[in-house]
Amino acid sequence: MSINTLNLTLDIPCIQGKFNDRLVAFTTQIPPNSIINLLGHDPRSKHWNKLGDELKEIYKFLQRPTSKNRRDSIEGYIEERLGPNPITIGAFPSISIALNRSTPFSSFDKDGTVINKAVGKLHIDVSSTNMRILLDGLGRVTAALDLADSDQRELVENFLFPVTIYAPAPGTADLSWEEMGQLFHDFNFRVQPVTAQHALALDRSDIYISLANMVGKTPVIAAAGGVATRAASLGSKSSELVVQTVLVRMVRGACEGRAFQEANLSQVESPNLTKQTFGVIRDQLEDFLTRLAEKMGDRFAGKDQRKDSLLLTAPGWQALGIVFNDIYVKKLVPAGEREAAISKLAAVDWSRFNPTWIATGLGQPEIDKKTGQPVVNSQGQLRVALTGAGRNNTQAIIDFMRSTIGNAGKVVGVEVVEPEAAPTIQGDLIAV
Repeated sequence: MSINTLNLTLDIPCIQGKFNDRLVAFTTQIPPNSIINLLGHDPRSKHWNKLGDELKEIYKFLQRPTSKNRRDSIEGYIEERLGPNPITIGAFPSISIALNRSTPFSSFDKDGTVINKAVGKLHIDVSSTNMRILLDGLGRVTAALDLADSDQRELVENFLFPVTIYAPAPGTADLSWEEMGQLFHDFNFRVQPVTAQHALALDRSDIYISLANMVGKTPVIAAAGGVATRAASLGSKSSELVVQTVLVRMVRGACEGRAFQEANLSQVESPNLTKQTFGVIRDQLEDFLTRLAEKMGDRFAGKDQRKDSLLLTAPGWQALGIVFNDIYVKKLVPAGEREAAISKLAAVDWSRFNPTWIATGLGQPEIDKKTGQPVVNSQGQLRVALTGAGRNNTQAIIDFMRSTIGNAGKVVGVEVVEPEAAPTIQGDLIAV
């Protein structure tokens, strides 16, 4: 930092860029605790009333106060992804700071020769008359500074914020509130959302998604075609075994039960799946699926069988997750009886041509769209179409699976299934 009688400047190493003749940009990295020094104030919304009138009004005009949920979410991200023993890698996109005045920049040189015109130092006037505004990234900065104020200072000192500094180009007028507001709008609202499937495919921060990704790489699934990412459903020509969104639902139910499987909540109050139990549940899921697949043979995922398998539908996969939860998590089936329970599930004829599915009301005969006639196989058996709502179809298969393995009457809480309400097991339901 250089000081003279007229100004106070902060020299920041950075790379210079530009967008047009009105706006220049400088990129650098800054420790979270240095953000306040760079801005000359604490930007957190809980401190806005302590700012000068003009600065306070600008923040209220440009920014949104950071909610507790947003702050807690980012703090959790920092702790889980940037701290010791992270579940996967983590990083933050650049935060943005706007300077209302044009700011001098000098390129680095060696022995009087410029090394690269774009690489050098930005000489920021840090006096109170040169306004510096946190334009984007308030939630990230708030969470980091709140952690630093607690007992997590060492964690916060472990990473740097990438920072982009925007300033008016030399020789142009100061940036106005309206221009800063336009940048804020562009950064936050002129964004094209990605599809839910694409977002899920890219997300590694959710522990249930991480577990589903690992389950998808187990030999039992990988050898059968693996997982289709960025797809809402499997097409007729798909070679994969299961869609990622369905596998995640299966895993959510396997770990926490039916209510969490149905909900879109990211957390459960007292989760069974934690960083400590992750490895155990992963191994149990692999054991469950492997045993089931071995007992079913080609009927589990054979190329000729999979398109007609009720077990490989979205409701079928989700039902498997809940039955896993019954057997391995709730332990409704004694450990010594797990093998027998899985054998009973494997013995079921999961083909859509099994007449019991229609007889028990799970679905209706599928109608060929071209001929208008029911779809039948070479034996004249009707092919079932799941006609109910997705949730109802899943619950019907869950009820059937529970009845098959003999634990329907043991389920407690919101998932109670009266034994007499479960589908009846008929002779032709069991594969010969």
